[in-house]
Amino acid sequence: MKIRFILTGEGTSDLNLVDHIENVLIEEGFSEVSGEAPDLSMFQRPVGRTVREKLDALLRHYPNADVIFVHRDADNAGIVQREQEIIAAADGLVAADRVIPVIPVTQLETWLLTDREAIKRIAGNADYRGKLDCIPAIRRLEDVRDAKGLLLEALCEASETQGARLRKFKNRFFEMRARLAFDLNTSGPVQDLPSYQRFRGKITTFAQRKMRDLAGAM
Repeated sequence: MKIRFILTGEGTSDLNLVDHIENVLIEEGFSEVSGEAPDLSMFQRPVGRTVREKLDALLRHYPNADVIFVHRDADNAGIVQREQEIIAAADGLVAADRVIPVIPVTQLETWLLTDREAIKRIAGNADYRGKLDCIPAIRRLEDVRDAKGLLLEALCEASETQGARLRKFKNRFFEMRARLAFDLNTSGPVQDLPSYQRFRGKITTFAQRKMRDLAGAM
């Protein structure tokens, strides 16, 4: 069974989750998955910054998409409020069951901080023997307020660079962050985070419903 999806987010680095979502949907039983994270700034008609404006533009340009993933950070609002805001934005535009919120707590970096081995590898020092003690246990990760700053700290520690080399290394943060999102392992430690479990649960619910609909149409 085939599935087509679109991902929209708050920043360009977040959109590197396309491959991760493709892998999740394959695990859910879809035989062919195609996903895209379009650059909304390339659309001929300017697109606003609200979720509703983004959804409206995406539905006009990608009317055949089966589902739209909307990434937003929870920040201080909390995951439930963010989900409600996304569903409210879809009202009158697209059925709520065709929209799946992607809401890390508090930022996408929270999910990326779960995999210490990936952080070492992306920092260019896979053999680093330190424990990256700056990263709290997974059960406490979602309490971290500045996950982005903590991820930079962890990458710097893993790199073991100093001085001028460290300054240059820090300038590569957004590149490394994007790579970590791109490489996020569906079977890795991220699956122990409640926010990620919630995200996966919504995909499972969508996949089961979609497959029932497709089977009934045959």
